[in-house]
Amino acid sequence: MIKLVSVLGIVVATAAGAQGVGGVRGRITDAADGRPIPATTVRLVELRRIDVSHEDGEYEIIGVPAGRYSLSVQRVGYRPRTVPLVVTGSQTTVLDVALEAAALQLAQTVVTASAGERSSREVLSSTSVVSGAALDRQSAATVAGVLQNQPGVSVTSMGPTTARPVIRGLGGDRILMLEDGQRSGDLSSLSGDHAVAIEPSTAKQIEVVRGPMSLLYGSSALGGVVNVVREEIPTTVPDQMHGALSFEGASVSRGTTFGGYAAQRVGPLALRGEASWRRSGDIRTPLGALVNTQAQTANGAGAVAWAGTAGHLGASYRFYGSNYGIPGGFIGGHEQGVDIRMRRHTVRAEAERTRRTGPFTSIRSTATITQYDHQEIEAGGSIATRFDQFQSVGEVVARHEAAGPFASGAIGVRAQYRDIVTGGTLRTPSTGDQTLAGFAIEEVKVGDLAFQGGLRYDYASYTPRRRTFIFVGGERIPVEPRSFGAVSGSVGALYDLREVLHLGVSLNRAYRTPDFNELYSNGPHLAANSFDVGDPRLRQETGLGVDAFVRLDREHLRAEVSVFRNRLDNFIFPSSRGRAELGSQGARPRFQYTNEDALFSGAEGQLELALTRRWVVDATTSIVRARFTSARAPIPVINDQDTTFVPASTHPPFIPPLSGNVGIRYDQPTAFGGLTMRWAGSQERLGDFETRTAGYAVVGTNVGWRRLVGSRLHTITLRVDNLFDRPYRDHLSRIKEIMPEPGRNVNLLYRLSF
Repeated sequence: MIKLVSVLGIVVATAAGAQGVGGVRGRITDAADGRPIPATTVRLVELRRIDVSHEDGEYEIIGVPAGRYSLSVQRVGYRPRTVPLVVTGSQTTVLDVALEAAALQLAQTVVTASAGERSSREVLSSTSVVSGAALDRQSAATVAGVLQNQPGVSVTSMGPTTARPVIRGLGGDRILMLEDGQRSGDLSSLSGDHAVAIEPSTAKQIEVVRGPMSLLYGSSALGGVVNVVREEIPTTVPDQMHGALSFEGASVSRGTTFGGYAAQRVGPLALRGEASWRRSGDIRTPLGALVNTQAQTANGAGAVAWAGTAGHLGASYRFYGSNYGIPGGFIGGHEQGVDIRMRRHTVRAEAERTRRTGPFTSIRSTATITQYDHQEIEAGGSIATRFDQFQSVGEVVARHEAAGPFASGAIGVRAQYRDIVTGGTLRTPSTGDQTLAGFAIEEVKVGDLAFQGGLRYDYASYTPRRRTFIFVGGERIPVEPRSFGAVSGSVGALYDLREVLHLGVSLNRAYRTPDFNELYSNGPHLAANSFDVGDPRLRQETGLGVDAFVRLDREHLRAEVSVFRNRLDNFIFPSSRGRAELGSQGARPRFQYTNEDALFSGAEGQLELALTRRWVVDATTSIVRARFTSARAPIPVINDQDTTFVPASTHPPFIPPLSGNVGIRYDQPTAFGGLTMRWAGSQERLGDFETRTAGYAVVGTNVGWRRLVGSRLHTITLRVDNLFDRPYRDHLSRIKEIMPEPGRNVNLLYRLSF
């Protein structure tokens, strides 16, 4: 399948177009005084072609086929602009753009949440984008840490390295973690002790998509999609080298990070290189150190691409390796904790054919091969748990702009093969699985009203390598191959009530298959400190959800409020079953994967108000209410040889409380600063065997400077988190009973953009 996709991509990408070829050039200036603005990113949206303005503010993108385009212009400290342009024949279009200095950044370009790139105000889903200055202010060691202040996003973890986002109360593989639209190929969704193998320090922007547009990326993304955009395979041959370098230090862990990337022309080719290194010690909390939370991570990537008027063709290799600790202190766990060693190797090839005529304006094919190794090591050095995963993926997506009644759309197919080998004390059998999916999304515009509809079919099969039995509720269940198949879909509408006010609503049906560990687990998982029991009879999840939002996007005010309601039939979760006796290591919590019907509903909102051109007040808030709608039987609690029964909770576990943040910031092209407060209410709605978590409010502050030297932008950001060193606990932390969240942290970031 992958070979077929690659051949198709090469043929598509290298086909010649019989159309006129021109270009666009111009100068980026400050609207206030007319001076040139270097280091500005200029992007031809439809073709994904990029240039960075030079010291004199000049930019040029050549080899552009005749047609209508949108030119996106973004620079830290200035309000982004998107300008329409027309390229005719073989002429070069001259387009000068003046930018206004502003603290409020509006209408950013979004690549994840639609059939093609577009302004955030035109997206038919609730979407958040973290880029530019926000990436510097919110820099963190994990993707989840960067996103923790976004509406609807919470963080679950078993220590600082294992942080993973939870969106609208849903986590695991209900949240798809992507790099440039492709799945990362790790096993972070499997368990709380598995880290996400994605480095955030070299990202250009990170996007969070909530709602039905996640259909493009997978039917299982009931909670949403997180896409780390770094353009690993270049789509443009740059006229000069551009990239970024950064250094970061954090006091709370005595951590240091070095990272950077650069793209350079070599003849007709574009080369891109990337590297980062991160090291940290044990996290310090207001009550002492959280022992065995040290980490060391290395990340590197290299890519080569050819880009011309008809598209691009390229390939990349990425390595991500991390050694990190999971703290001890659990009942039945190792007092010293567990060390984890994980390695990820990824090879990706991509080909895209772009044209301005014909049924499709873009056809992109991607082939990815990932080898992922994960070892959980006891204090004595022996390997207690091991996962080895080989994954190959092939995908073809064809997109079109205006065609007949449709304004834009996309169709595609995706095939995946995965082989997982387990070892150590883990009793989950090695398993092979295959998935095949086809999808289509179309948009229709009628005046100020835009409609969107999507349809997707997924087929998945699991084949365990070893036939055995699992005892579920005293019944002996054979471990056998399983297969699943279902249709998911969505319909939505976006109404431009006024140019700056948008109303959106969508209805979607989602579908998720149980993963291999939910079907076949049967034994202790050391680092997670649990005894996991699957159920080979699990049914697939189906969800019916409605999502509505109001979006206001004015020059001095940006606000978005969303409400949602998701009914999940056969919701799969690990139901607590007391403790399982494990000899000398003590008794670990016993979890049985099971199906229950559940209802998730809630709301989230975000507000940014410019008091002046320099001062902005911003606030977010999120609330999720979840409950089981099916009657739950009493829970049998197994202790030694005795079994007792306790009433089952009516609430799913690990649901975030009411939370949000509020802040004020000052921002201009040369200096910035701000004060923020992150808060959460108490969580009284508890899952089985959960404990109450008190509310909290923690204060943070930041200050920074920007300086241009030639066409190079130097940025220094000094940030203090948990300013008053207050002890507090997060309800989604799996180690909250051991230690509180990190204490006061002084973080220093230097970034050079060129």
